[in-house]
Amino acid sequence: MMSETGSGTVWVLGLCGILLVATFGVMGVGSLAVADYVLQGSVDRAALAGGDVLVGVVPGIPCRHARDVLEAEGFDLVSCSVALGSLRVTGKASHAGVTWERNARAGVTNGQ
Repeated sequence: MMSETGSGTVWVLGLCGILLVATFGVMGVGSLAVADYVLQGSVDRAALAGGDVLVGVVPGIPCRHARDVLEAEGFDLVSCSVALGSLRVTGKASHAGVTWERNARAGVTNGQ
């Protein structure tokens, strides 16, 4: 008959390993969620900055202001277009080997 002395140590080490892997997995997903939130906020601010130029609150070129805001916050401008009194901005982020984009729009709606 085999002795089971020390088997508790093996079980505890296995459980610790599983918990460690799960913790790092949750941290990775949480980190991506925070980065996505930050990117969306930056794209929103970039669109609003360009929208201010578009409606004449600030002098300049709308897409240049949008690009400057995104670059100042560490993101890349993918596209910027002006149509029907509004500005559409797309920004890109890369984090932990994942790349994604977010969009925002700002400007005059219904002529107001």
